[in-house]
Amino acid sequence: DVWYEHIEWDDNPFLSQEEIKKYSASLSDDELESRRYGNFMSGTGMVYNEFDENYNVIDPFDVPIEWYDKISIDPGLHNPLSCHWYACDYDNNIYVIAEHYEKQKTIEYHSKCIKEISQKLHWPLKNGKIEALIDSAAKQRTLASEKNVVELFYDYGILVNPNVNKDVLSGISKVKTYLKNMNNQTHLYIFNSCKN
Repeated sequence: DVWYEHIEWDDNPFLSQEEIKKYSASLSDDELESRRYGNFMSGTGMVYNEFDENYNVIDPFDVPIEWYDKISIDPGLHNPLSCHWYACDYDNNIYVIAEHYEKQKTIEYHSKCIKEISQKLHWPLKNGKIEALIDSAAKQRTLASEKNVVELFYDYGILVNPNVNKDVLSGISKVKTYLKNMNNQTHLYIFNSCKN
């Protein structure tokens, strides 16, 4: 014999209706069926199906330096290293304004490219170095290297911070709300010059 019970978010007395409404608005129909109602769904397709090239991809414009926010680096050797420059306006809209994306290159090469892009943007420095966020896995050493990726970037003038929140689900949820909030508004824009 098999017995099962369907429970959904409204059955939880500790969740506020406002919280349920807010989170529900950030989910696709399939995700809502799965997460809120516990129904099995295929789980296939894009992670960010809220992304719409017609709204989220825009022509570049001159971004005020005071909007400059963060640089993020996702290192890779066989997979591409992905580096993006972000700006945030006074309405909390996020803009991806530049990128560096290449594979099978050295940290020295990537550092040179990151410096060149930062210089073109007039990106601010801290103690003469570019600051960036990086995956915490970059702190790990391999048997083939005396230094880890964090140390190598530092040697080439880029101060990377590996102490980032790696909670994947909350990160995905946050990006989804930037792509489409409760009012179907987008707050994440990518310059069309950032092809990757």
